[in-house]
Amino acid sequence: MNVDQLPARERPEFKIVCSDCGGLSIKVADPANCPVTTLVECRRCGAVRGTVGALQDLARRSADLFEF
Repeated sequence: MNVDQLPARERPEFKIVCSDCGGLSIKVADPANCPVTTLVECRRCGAVRGTVGALQDLARRSADLFEF
């Protein structure tokens, strides 16, 4: 199933730490101009970590500190 097919309330949160390799870096083809449904991948192993929209939501609700 594609992330786009899930209802908004069932979409997974953005994974800050990759659950496959533990990496923190991400890659997105064109982050400034891509749709919110674009998948964000782990730069290290290529696993899907979430969507651009989920990453934007995380950025909007974040404070000065992150808790891991």
